[in-house]
Amino acid sequence: MSLRIPLGNVLGLGSAKDGTSHFWGQRLSGIGLLILGLWFVYAILTVPGFTHADALAFIGAPLNGVLLLLLVVTMSYHSNLGIQVVIEDYVHGHGLKLASLIISRFVHTFLTVAAIYAIIKIGLGA
Repeated sequence: MSLRIPLGNVLGLGSAKDGTSHFWGQRLSGIGLLILGLWFVYAILTVPGFTHADALAFIGAPLNGVLLLLLVVTMSYHSNLGIQVVIEDYVHGHGLKLASLIISRFVHTFLTVAAIYAIIKIGLGA
């Protein structure tokens, strides 16, 4: 038994079939952010001081650098998925929706690459 109307069956209209992966991506990245966020709060609270040298030493530690990279990538992915849903739900003009989605993706990509570059540069001491 199908709940689709006959015209929908003929035209192939219906689910875009990508909502499940979006749902799971949002949930799993949220769990990752919870874990990495708790680590980050703990790590910041255990830093001896808040000087520039302390920050460089913190980021320069291999484990902290890798976990910061994971935090940045996970946060960017999660944010991109969330902003995409908001744009798709609340921007109604087709052209404006498409432009907003493209700009959002470019901004997320740029900021992620900039953060990764900064962490790697500090981590390698360059």
